[in-house]
Amino acid sequence: MAMKKAFLPEITYMRGLCMLGVIGIHVGSYALQNPFVNLELISVLEILSRFGVPAFFFLSAFGLFYHTSVEGPFSYKEFMHRRIQVVLFPYITWSIFYLLYTGVTAHNLGNLHPGPLAINLLFGTSMYHLYFMVILLWFYVMMPLWRAMVKVILKRPIFWMVLLFVIQVGIDYVSSYMLGRWVTENLSNQPVLKYLFDMRLNYWVIHYVWIFLLGAVCAERYEIVCEYMWRYRYLLGISVVSSILLMLGSYYYVMDVWHYTVLEAIYTVHQMSPMGVLYTGLGTMFSLFLFQTLPMNVTMESIWSEIGDKSYGIYLTHPFWLLIISAVMAKYNLLYTVVNVLVMYAMALALSYLTTVGFNYLPKSIRKFVLGH
Repeated sequence: MAMKKAFLPEITYMRGLCMLGVIGIHVGSYALQNPFVNLELISVLEILSRFGVPAFFFLSAFGLFYHTSVEGPFSYKEFMHRRIQVVLFPYITWSIFYLLYTGVTAHNLGNLHPGPLAINLLFGTSMYHLYFMVILLWFYVMMPLWRAMVKVILKRPIFWMVLLFVIQVGIDYVSSYMLGRWVTENLSNQPVLKYLFDMRLNYWVIHYVWIFLLGAVCAERYEIVCEYMWRYRYLLGISVVSSILLMLGSYYYVMDVWHYTVLEAIYTVHQMSPMGVLYTGLGTMFSLFLFQTLPMNVTMESIWSEIGDKSYGIYLTHPFWLLIISAVMAKYNLLYTVVNVLVMYAMALALSYLTTVGFNYLPKSIRKFVLGH
């Protein structure tokens, strides 16, 4: 019988940090409605927070491979049974909830009809954040492939991860900056195929394979990874700062030199841009290093633990509270100033956290469909 792996609080803290980033991205979308938007605020919410989404794939892979190593037994049937409960059940529940809520507020429940409902469920379009769960489910379905790849990668991890990084940058570049035009020019007369390509960001796992496998490799060799991060901590720090400057520099460059709008800049400098993939990897590793090595008092540990433990529920519920808060702001003609945006962020986080705490008191027979446990 395999020994139970040690609990790693830094992984829980990382979940909390990534969730803060995801909320930042979504709050940033509201902040963009201000015609006099603060560029520095957007640089934090929409540029620097971008690592949060792919970093969650890192954490998902880390958890899977840390507890189910490629060197041990693996039951695909048992694995999928557990993933269906943890991810698929809440995904369906919250998809229907958001479709119902938006349908009622818009006085149009058409998206709940079988055809539109099936499309929404397939592509994660019931609410803007749910596509992540679709991609995650595809990662789970393909788990035997990832386990086979990790077995090969572990023989020469640095070589393979560098090679996969280069391939990932190339794939993401083509998908982000070239494929859209090709689809428009060549698939306009084939609406179904065109739609499948247009929705690629909602279900193509290929955009996040490198960061997922990075999480898997780190889990399989965590002690060695920690040793290397400590040994090369100054290089890691300099590298992550350089990647931040590269992201921010690109953001301001496309606006100042190419005269892009703020929205165009955000759609250009994102987590799938070449600098974005680099920033994601370095930012994830550096954050993990900080949480593992920096001393924290009991209060800070409790805060990060709570946010991390409740991150799944916060992720599922925060768009609802953002809708409510934005509706209240619209009613009272409140603009998305820096102060109001920060208050919106804090309120969405607090209300989502409290909602998650409340959901934990539901009977397990109901809670498993809401929170997956």
